[in-house]
Amino acid sequence: MSKENIFGVKEIVPIEWKKYEGEEIIVKTIIRNGKKIFEKKFYNDQVKAEPRGNAYIIGNGPSRKDFDLNTLKPSGQTYGCNALYRDFMPDFIFSVDTQMTEAMCKDNVMEHTIHYAPSLHVNRPYGKNLLHLIPWNTHTISGNQAISTACVHGHKNLYLIGFDFREYGQDQMNNMYQGTDCYGVRHSDTIFEGWLKWFRDYIKMRPYVNFNIVHDNPPEFLSYLQTGTDLKNTNLLTYSDFNDVISNQPH
Repeated sequence: MSKENIFGVKEIVPIEWKKYEGEEIIVKTIIRNGKKIFEKKFYNDQVKAEPRGNAYIIGNGPSRKDFDLNTLKPSGQTYGCNALYRDFMPDFIFSVDTQMTEAMCKDNVMEHTIHYAPSLHVNRPYGKNLLHLIPWNTHTISGNQAISTACVHGHKNLYLIGFDFREYGQDQMNNMYQGTDCYGVRHSDTIFEGWLKWFRDYIKMRPYVNFNIVHDNPPEFLSYLQTGTDLKNTNLLTYSDFNDVISNQPH
């Protein structure tokens, strides 16, 4: 959340945690006499998630390609996005893209896990009564929705795996699923500044949550996630260190 201070500058405001019960969303927009009329509906939370252990947020960046995701579930809950289900079924999965969401519905992903999506998809025939509404939608990419929802669920200790915040260039592995259905080619050499800014802002919105980023060869910018006041709620660790963390967790 953000608000303007007396100088008209937007400031990040911490989000007070409270148990999610549902929310009102727009289900239909009607134009009548030149004016928009919004039909709204309250969506009760049907998931009623309770945090258990750590929250493991699985991105699809290549930095996780040699890590065995099956080691995660005994010590926490797993959150993933998009095509991850082809190789590993997390406890909660997210999609915002129409083509990807339709493909996941066709593959009956929701029969095996909790599939979260925006209201646009929840209200369409292929998603009705099958998809779950992303709580307090941040209107950004699937990976960010996974991070946000883990916090909404009440997790205080998040581990981010496969979050590279960038692509590496021509003829490089830039995404675990590049070149497959719903993805296409990936050839850019780009730091995703918008994504990075969202994350830097979000760690300020959740100062009571620890965000641990796992990466063996982290880009320099991952060492500078805190901006302004250092809230001491971010940490960078290698996969070797992460394996030690997992092995020492109660199962």
